[in-house]
Amino acid sequence: MGILIVTVVAGGALVYLTRQGATAAPSEAAVGSFPHVHGLAVDPSRREVLWIGAHGSLIRVTGGRQWVRVGSQRYDMMGFNIHPTERNVLLTSGHPGPVDQRPNPLGVEMSRDGGQTWRPLGLAGDADFHAMTISRADPNMLYAWNVSGRVGLYRSRDGGRQWDYLGLKGLDQVFYLAAHPKKPAVVWAGTVHGLFVSEDAGDTWKVFSAALTRVSVTAVEVHPANPQIMYAYAAKPDLGLIRSDDGGKTWTAQGFFLGDRDAVGNLALDPVEPQTLYMATYSSDLYRSRDGGKTREQWASHGKVMAAQ
Repeated sequence: MGILIVTVVAGGALVYLTRQGATAAPSEAAVGSFPHVHGLAVDPSRREVLWIGAHGSLIRVTGGRQWVRVGSQRYDMMGFNIHPTERNVLLTSGHPGPVDQRPNPLGVEMSRDGGQTWRPLGLAGDADFHAMTISRADPNMLYAWNVSGRVGLYRSRDGGRQWDYLGLKGLDQVFYLAAHPKKPAVVWAGTVHGLFVSEDAGDTWKVFSAALTRVSVTAVEVHPANPQIMYAYAAKPDLGLIRSDDGGKTWTAQGFFLGDRDAVGNLALDPVEPQTLYMATYSSDLYRSRDGGKTREQWASHGKVMAAQ
């Protein structure tokens, strides 16, 4: 059975890569709602553009007003990321849609045309990365957490083609991974037991902040231009959305706690303005803040797009 699956996956990938050479008409359609959010990213070359990797679709939001579904694939876009330096390059993991001719799970796939078409990169049929991050310091360095098959931490040093399985490394229920923007060997993990950090490319891990132990940290991001500025969401009433201005030594609550029925599952930071961030919750509420999270504009409620504010 294993040989048959490998043969089918390899054959499917070959056919798909051959078809990539053909020019396809862009597929875009306006959307007024979307299902679960699995990834957020601000486009580094077009700061007014927010990308949403959702369950069954890729969505591009321009200025908070123009919402379009991009491409014909209906992937469940887990571990969704945007390349930090190459324009229109996106990566995702997850699952194919009901009409997508793909192995399940997807492994890692890449788009070089802003989400119109996708091609397999690695681990097709073997990996379902629910968290994945790309190092801005070295975009060939990727970290990911797999929930299918060999559960645990994976690392790629060649842009996602080949992956090393690192194991669990003492981590448990990893919600989020965030790479340091200046140091490719430094990566953070938000887990059910708190916030952890590795300083040796994922080989060993330690508690990052005593204030964030024994609490679920569901999201963490570091500002691309200033790694002293960090945001995280900790599921505790006196924490919630928190910010650090000293590289994580101290944290300040921003007054945004969602109770015990919801949490921020994804964060995206403006690459230039450290006060501007986007937040998506597990219940598919979407917010933008322009003052570091203290106040927020709600862009979507339970996946339904709201009127522009």
